Amino acid sequence: MAETGTAATAVSPIEGHRRGPWSQAEDDKLIALVGEHGGLNWVRISISLGTRSPKQCRERFHQNLKPSLSHEPISANEGAFIIDCVHKIGKRWAEIARQMPGRSDNAVKNWWNGNQNRSKRSEARRRNSYLSAATSTF
Repeated sequence: MAETGTAATAVSPIEGHRRGPWSQAEDDKLIALVGEHGGLNWVRISISLGTRSPKQCRERFHQNLKPSLSHEPISANEGAFIIDCVHKIGKRWAEIARQMPGRSDNAVKNWWNGNQNRSKRSEARRRNSYLSAATSTF
């Protein structure tokens, strides 16, 4: 039975795979294995890597390591495009991301959720400043 360590190095006793953050060595090896085996045989890549499940390997590559991904912040134009798409087709992140070269569905979803949270905080600040201004005039 596998031992479990800290959250960063926890090992799933059922599958024998690590959980938590990926190391730079794992990232480098994953990129090399995708180059060697192609981006379709995730079971073989997982076995060769030895520390992660096929799903973890696939998601790490497509969401973080794929060379075509842009790691720059989403621009104002891209943000407006996301807002427009959500109003038209809903929160279909993969469908929206397919229309945005270099962006993963996860990056689009994270931007949307962050934007919603920023809007809520901004609205709460406006409401609080209005209330404090209104009560101080009495």
